[in-house]
Amino acid sequence: MKTNSTKRVIALLGMVSLAAALATACSSTETKNPPASGQASASPVTLSLIQPDGGRVWRDDNPVTKEIEKKAQVKLNVNMLPNNDFNSKYNALAASGEIPDMSRLGSFDYQKFVDQGLFLDLTPYLNQYAPNLLKNLKPELWELTKHKGKQYVIPYENAPGKEVPVVRKDWLDVLNMKMPTNLDEFEQMLKAFTKSDPDKNGKDDTYGIGNANTYAESFMPIFGAFGISPGMFANSVPMNSYLKENKISPVAISLEYKAALGYIKNLWDAKVIDPEMFTIKSDQAIQKVAQGKIGYFNAWWSIAPQTLVQQLKMNEIVPNARWEPIFPGIKGPDGKSGMLSFGNLGGVIAISSKTKSPEAVLRFLNYMSTDEGWELSHYGIKGEHFRDITEARTQAGQKAFDERWLDPLSQIISRQELVEKVSATSKDPVQLDNNRFLEKAAQYTLYQDVFYGIPLTDEQKSYGPDVAKYEEEMFIKFVTGKEPLSKWEEYVATWKKKGGKALLESKIKTYNELRSGNVSPGI
Repeated sequence: MKTNSTKRVIALLGMVSLAAALATACSSTETKNPPASGQASASPVTLSLIQPDGGRVWRDDNPVTKEIEKKAQVKLNVNMLPNNDFNSKYNALAASGEIPDMSRLGSFDYQKFVDQGLFLDLTPYLNQYAPNLLKNLKPELWELTKHKGKQYVIPYENAPGKEVPVVRKDWLDVLNMKMPTNLDEFEQMLKAFTKSDPDKNGKDDTYGIGNANTYAESFMPIFGAFGISPGMFANSVPMNSYLKENKISPVAISLEYKAALGYIKNLWDAKVIDPEMFTIKSDQAIQKVAQGKIGYFNAWWSIAPQTLVQQLKMNEIVPNARWEPIFPGIKGPDGKSGMLSFGNLGGVIAISSKTKSPEAVLRFLNYMSTDEGWELSHYGIKGEHFRDITEARTQAGQKAFDERWLDPLSQIISRQELVEKVSATSKDPVQLDNNRFLEKAAQYTLYQDVFYGIPLTDEQKSYGPDVAKYEEEMFIKFVTGKEPLSKWEEYVATWKKKGGKALLESKIKTYNELRSGNVSPGI
């Protein structure tokens, strides 16, 4: 029998073990790490760090992090919080004014804390204590993350295409169907996945659409087929906005959004969407996928090849399971298709203004940006966890990766050029499988929020959470039929009254000031 129950959880699995170093020693162009002032032979400096767990586990006896501590001359005190709880718990910590030495935050989340005096202005320190960071991160990333002309954070470079819509290719083969190319074919596929017993077990126990991360993500390619990308129900901004004919309009109240809602509601009415979609917890959702109950989802590129196949051993549970990206995409009525752009900023590291040793913090981060530091934080100890970065992990390395403790510090400092180098030269069959998803994620048409990088406004802080909550509530009600789409105009009016209009106007004002524009609201 098909059942109901679940709850949305944002569980973002970050990019896992893809980049590397050219050798175990730092390259000749890198600046070696000198000890912090007055510490030539002193005890290591203790540094604290808070970050989302990114699907990883922290172990105090981890030999990899022990080696990093030894090389960087520090002792780490790390607090890893579940992704879905991180923002609320960090907000409470920030309100107390007491934060760790280092905070790993989402892309532009730092903007709401800078003016509270929580973070250290890094401008006077970077040249002296972090030359590798300056060298290895692109100038445009540093410029993008400046706040009122000062540098309060260290950017983490992101590949803007991160998500991939994937299907059970083995189910398509069993049903003698081709990969869908448009919304009509997509609907027919979902109906067959739900009603035609694609796993041939004689039971009515499969669904076309499920979620392997968040339900909002699984619908993204559908919105893309209508030429829009509504974002992820962010709690501080309206869903993505777009610029057209010198006017900026929020996606969440656009006619394209309404049309996409109508299409998704038809899928719901056809009972091809997992009825637990809007309530299931993320770990339960991914387990359902791993058990072979879901035929399609859209999520972070690594979910299919890494989380499902490597970590959850899906092919041991469902031997014939074969996940394949939908490419070049699902076209809509006007021939459009696309995915959400995550922009080129994947996160930041902020340093507490109260840290006792900013030099030691920056020296640690500078070490993490060396080839040696990168290799350690992503692949572990050479000879123990891997032999060569182009080959498969050792048995011990694979076991550590499967147990999720190998690379808990891999999301601290980025080296995107090494990611690309390893991807292009790898002989590891696991990496080659990863590449199928990585490459497709980068090739979709990407829709980027016109306000990407624009700082928070006071109206955002005041109205953003209520507006986002209302958007999400009404999305679910429209899709499930608890509210008819005939109430669309009422929804738009309420969205504006709840602060959406004031929020949009404030963002446009800031946009015009910072980008020398003269755009106006499109509502």
